[in-house]
Amino acid sequence: MPPKAGRSKARAPKPDRPPAADWRLWRPHAFRILLIWLAALLAYSNSFRSGLIFDNFWLIVKDPRVHAATSRNIELILTREYWYDSALTGLYRPLSTLSYLFNYAILGNGDQPAGYHWLNLGLHAFNIALVYLLGLILLEKAAPAMALAALWALHPVATESVTNVIGRADILSAFGVLGGLLCHIRSAGAAGRGKLGWLTGLMLFAAVGLFSKESAVVVLAAMALYDATFRPAAWRHCIAGYAALAPPLLAYFAMRAPVLAGLPPVHPLFVENPLLGAEFLTARLTAVKVIGKYLWLLVWPAHLSNDYSYNQVPLVEWSFRTWEDWKAVIALCICLAAAAGAIACYRRCKPVFFFIVFFFAALAPASNVFLRIGTIMAERFLYLPSIGFAGCVVAGVYSVARRLPAAWPAAPAVLAAIALASGARTFARNRDWLDARSLWTSAVLSAPNSFRTHMLLGATSTHPKGLDLALSETERGLAILDPLPDRLNDASSYSKAGFLYCRIGDSGKPRSADWYRKSVNAFIRAGRIGHVAGKISAEPYFGMAIAYFRLGDSARAVEALNATSIEWPRPEFFEGLSGAYSAAGDLRQAAVTLIEGLVLDPGAARLAAVALELYKLIDPGGCSVRGASLDLQCPLVHDDLCAASRNVARELQRRNQESAAEQTRRSAVTDMGCLATP
Repeated sequence: MPPKAGRSKARAPKPDRPPAADWRLWRPHAFRILLIWLAALLAYSNSFRSGLIFDNFWLIVKDPRVHAATSRNIELILTREYWYDSALTGLYRPLSTLSYLFNYAILGNGDQPAGYHWLNLGLHAFNIALVYLLGLILLEKAAPAMALAALWALHPVATESVTNVIGRADILSAFGVLGGLLCHIRSAGAAGRGKLGWLTGLMLFAAVGLFSKESAVVVLAAMALYDATFRPAAWRHCIAGYAALAPPLLAYFAMRAPVLAGLPPVHPLFVENPLLGAEFLTARLTAVKVIGKYLWLLVWPAHLSNDYSYNQVPLVEWSFRTWEDWKAVIALCICLAAAAGAIACYRRCKPVFFFIVFFFAALAPASNVFLRIGTIMAERFLYLPSIGFAGCVVAGVYSVARRLPAAWPAAPAVLAAIALASGARTFARNRDWLDARSLWTSAVLSAPNSFRTHMLLGATSTHPKGLDLALSETERGLAILDPLPDRLNDASSYSKAGFLYCRIGDSGKPRSADWYRKSVNAFIRAGRIGHVAGKISAEPYFGMAIAYFRLGDSARAVEALNATSIEWPRPEFFEGLSGAYSAAGDLRQAAVTLIEGLVLDPGAARLAAVALELYKLIDPGGCSVRGASLDLQCPLVHDDLCAASRNVARELQRRNQESAAEQTRRSAVTDMGCLATP
């Protein structure tokens, strides 16, 4: 029977009731959780083939720490930053990295994605159960709790955390917050060993969350919110819970501090978060606009993207002449209305108050309102806050049904329909994560004003048959960046464009010289941006040298090489120049360049390893690679070795090192069987 129409008196949940020992009383709850798990499995059933793309490539495939379960690798995970040698971010998430090690080395998944996706979905399933239990406490009935867990579990914004493997950091962080909150709730009404057990659980959950992602610190806010909402007069019974947070918090910051202290200062890029270059009020109002965009994605997740870089979310202009500016005003009004609604619900409907405040509290660390971070917007930031949104939807539907008794039976059907629609959208979204091409094609459609979506779609289309698409997308990306001053711009995008123009010139298209000149101009812009921004890289100078060589201007090519901070004949010089040739599409010359370095320093293990990988691409299934080394008798490798020796001899002679040049020529003839050259 539906409740009588009219205002109902708000009741506080009864979290402190001891759990029933009889399994038969819990069996219906287990059955409901199982149903949601099955629904989630169906929604994510097409995610297991999604590749290790995007940031997964750098954090898993290219992170040597996760490739073998050794004490040295574990030490490196615990004492180095999250991105290790790939980037400088100032993030410390050792438990997330250990979970990748578990997949890669212990389970033997290597670079095959299925095992990673199964583990992500399994962790998501644990969180589904925790959300259901939280719903039982807050909403007091099984049907609304099931609706809450189902709406949250199937919402498509979660795909960036579940389908995207490295979104596991958000899943583990949410696991720590939810588990810690539930243990805190239970601990206040327990005594003796029971209380000690709940407090121990709180410490463990909090530790898991914090060492997985720093945003798990919101567990403290969640605990305080629950206590202030449902038991403000019982604060003495809650003190032990806050005390239990101290050990994991202290341990986390004690281990994190020396890691970050050993790093150079981290300077996030303006193009990844334009709020970094905005004045205080503009940045905050734009951040509020982003919150409005988050809310719209939760309401209507039709257009999802894994990137919102410059200029997908334009900075607010105080003239308010565009629709984008007025979106900030609308978002601010919505946030103020939500705050007013929360205040109104504090006495009348405490669960709604909790859900509204929980949404904003969980989003706060990544909202850029209080602390500006390295990213302006990301859907993975909604993984935990979306619980608050789902709770408000469930409470809203049941509130309407309570006031319209005739509509009461329809409430579960409405919520089920929303959940099914969300699951269908999640299933469709998973297809975008299949590979890099599908991901960035989708991102360009959903975030057409982001420079990075175009640049990276272009980067996935550099096969000779796709050069036209690569060129058009790269030009669109640069068109977004071009108006920016050098101090705010992105040097790497111009370097990538330079390599692309060089590759187009190599492809034999008409007016190849014009493409090489355009390549030079792109590299000059990249170098200038790097100098102005204080991030000087050798990459554009290596690329510039290649373009000048193609134009036949050897003098300027040498000048560009001399402008790099890496001097010949250091191994890093040959590795950098080889990388430039690879980026320009000339893998054979890239391999010859590496061998030049090996001719000068046969013990350069890094050069040998990179050369081995290159020959696997140049000569797949051929004679170049035998086991774990190059076959120097293979004609392809032998020819490259002789060419490298000649190049080294010429360079030594140019540097007036006649004796070393003659020795290199003689060794090439007598030891390697190369033809004598004058």
